[in-house]
Amino acid sequence: MKITIIGGGSYRVLGIIRSALAVPGMLAKGEVYLYDLNVGRAEALGRLLLKSPEHRDTGCAVKWGDNLAEALTGADVVGTILPAMRPQAYMLADEPSLTRGYINSDNVSPGGDLCGITIAPVVLNIAREMEKLCPSAWLINFVNPVAVISGMVNNHTKIKALGVCGGFTNHLWDIARIFGQDEESAELQVEAAGINHISYILRGTWQGKELFGELNKRITPDWQMCELQPWWNDGAKKMITNSVTKLVRFWRDLGVLVFSTEGDGMAHLMYDEWVANDRANFKPVTAADADAAAAKSRAARLEDDRTFQAPLKEELTDDFWQNHWHRSGDQRFKRADQDIFVRIFKAVSGVEKLGIATSRPNQGAIAGIKDRHVVEYSQVLFKDTIRSASAAPYEIPDIVQGLTASLAAHQTMLGDALATEDPRLMARAMMSYPVRPYSKDLRDLWKDLINIAGAHIKPAYAQAAKYL
Repeated sequence: MKITIIGGGSYRVLGIIRSALAVPGMLAKGEVYLYDLNVGRAEALGRLLLKSPEHRDTGCAVKWGDNLAEALTGADVVGTILPAMRPQAYMLADEPSLTRGYINSDNVSPGGDLCGITIAPVVLNIAREMEKLCPSAWLINFVNPVAVISGMVNNHTKIKALGVCGGFTNHLWDIARIFGQDEESAELQVEAAGINHISYILRGTWQGKELFGELNKRITPDWQMCELQPWWNDGAKKMITNSVTKLVRFWRDLGVLVFSTEGDGMAHLMYDEWVANDRANFKPVTAADADAAAAKSRAARLEDDRTFQAPLKEELTDDFWQNHWHRSGDQRFKRADQDIFVRIFKAVSGVEKLGIATSRPNQGAIAGIKDRHVVEYSQVLFKDTIRSASAAPYEIPDIVQGLTASLAAHQTMLGDALATEDPRLMARAMMSYPVRPYSKDLRDLWKDLINIAGAHIKPAYAQAAKYL
């Protein structure tokens, strides 16, 4: 099996590939290719993999470089882990978004759509090259907005694409926390459907018992957040507590259990309140401020690279690989056995038929949504076959059915516009974002976002401003 990672210098790749190498036989005599325009970063990650205990005795080749044809030729799975947009543009998008009453994020928001508009030509080129060099391979896209990119590739190329999210395992932690356990649970089984970052758990079990019944018993009027493990820093503890308390709130108020506790998804269930809170904490940023912040971030990344690469100078023991992340709090060195990438690698290789949740065209999986519209839902994957985990179509709760369907239509339309470079269609997709759609505020926001992106988006995309 050959696994190619585009953006192979990303820190999160280390844990993913370590876990893949640990699967008996999956990568025996196989190949991992880390493609990155920053070859030095990919090389460092590759050399760390070669030092890992999981690599021993596999006979797996670990390669790195910036030759796309070499990376793709013969690949069985191609993962894309790339930054979608310049950090300056992302920061500058906050003010016009909040001024007009919209959240800004990297996924489910107008700002998230702008990320897709910026990165789409890169991912579309990868898919076109895959059509020539590895036409049977799966494209596993981690680039936000994953649903927009998945629709663009699935509906406009011959490549099979799955939009994946790091939040795939959030529920294993956050629902366990509702029950008082700050740990990744092996006792939770769920099926979910909706939109990436705002899918809903539709059924499941907790410790072998029906999940919703156990949840009702647990969430009493005096329910309190559990104590968190000491290795979480203060910022992480605050974020985790906020996410879990929101889960409980939505369950109490709306009767829905959110699958992945991602901020911009949950914001859609309390939109005005979320915007008001962001406004209260917002500090205006000038272009010079954004450039300075980006420069500071680049300097911090250099220091992060230094600490990440420092172990290359040492003899690394099994104790280091097993416990360094725990002692230091540096989770870049932790294995990621339940990561969605690892599960997909295992299933595609034929090791095991596995359940996943990814973004792809509906194809009848969720009732009331068009077949070609992109949604996220529980699936079963094995080799080159994927199907819904449910024999009958999933039923989204009525209270969020309209939101789900409208977001699916909006993101699919945008994927269509990106693939066809049709500026009129793109403008219509922009106007269909289902928070005050077609409004003057939304049109003006999009004009501002296109202006902020400037030369970093294709001219054909920028022409959408004429139709707003």
